[in-house]
This record gives sequence, structure tokens and C-alpha cells, in this order.
Amino acid sequence: MEETFIKSLFAVVMLVGVAGSILPVLPGAPLAFGSLLLAKILNFSEISWWVVGIFGFLTIVGVVLDYVVPVATTKKMGGSKYGVYGLIIGLIIGIIFSPFGFVSIIIAPFLGALIGELIYDRQNYKRAVKAAAGSIIGYFLTSGYGIVLCLSMLVVFLVKDVF
Repeated sequence: MEETFIKSLFAVVMLVGVAGSILPVLPGAPLAFGSLLLAKILNFSEISWWVVGIFGFLTIVGVVLDYVVPVATTKKMGGSKYGVYGLIIGLIIGIIFSPFGFVSIIIAPFLGALIGELIYDRQNYKRAVKAAAGSIIGYFLTSGYGIVLCLSMLVVFLVKDVF
């Protein structure tokens, strides 16, 4: 009974990692990987060290991508750091203050990036819209990677150790 409860806690932390892939306040993949690694170290997991190592490498790649991809897509679409800052602020505002749920995770970051770009250059509205779209594309690319990675860790853990 106690072992099942502890394995369930590891699984819940991995599930929180999935949420952290979307929410900027939680370290998604590092949280899920930390749970998987701790389960292995404490002998609550029969997953091989090779699989844990692969997930560790993919987690490091994800952390690097979290910083590189949004900036790269924003710059590729003609944006500035103001758009990236606006995206982050918009995402936080959308999550905390919105009565519209998941829709706000799309609209608020876009508006934040757009406002950031308009603060940077008020004259060029088309460039601001394009750059804001770039920052949203980058955010969703990295979030998608994180979600898939965290869900993969969770599924492997559940299949190998819980069921």
C-alpha cells in the first residue's frame, strides 16, 4: 500500500510537470524528470538507467529550447526583446486574471507581445503583429515539446512501474 502511494506521488509530480510545460511559473520538464530520477534513485522505478539518461538529455535540450526558440521565432519574424517580455507578461496575466480559461493562454500572450512590439516601434503596426505572432509560435513550439516530453516520462513510468 505504501509503495503504491509513493509511486502515485511520483506520477502526480510528473503530471504537474505537464502543467509546468504551459505555465511559466513551473519548471515543467525538469520537474517531471526530477521525479523520475528520484523514483529511480530510491528504487521505486524499474526503468533502466539508459532510459533515465535519455530523458535527462531530452530535458536539457528542452530547457535550452525554452530560451532559444521564442527569441529566435520572434527575431525571425522581425521582433524585439520587448515582444518577448510582453509575451511573458501577457501569459502571466492571462493565467492569473482571466475568466476565459485556456483561451486566455493564447490571447493574452499575443496581446502582450503586440503591446511590447508597439512600445518598441509605434509606427509599424504590421511588423508588430508579425513579431507578436512569432513569439506565440515560439512559445507554443517549446510548450508542445515540453508537454510531449513530460507525458512520455509519465507514460513510461506508469507502464513500467505502476500498471
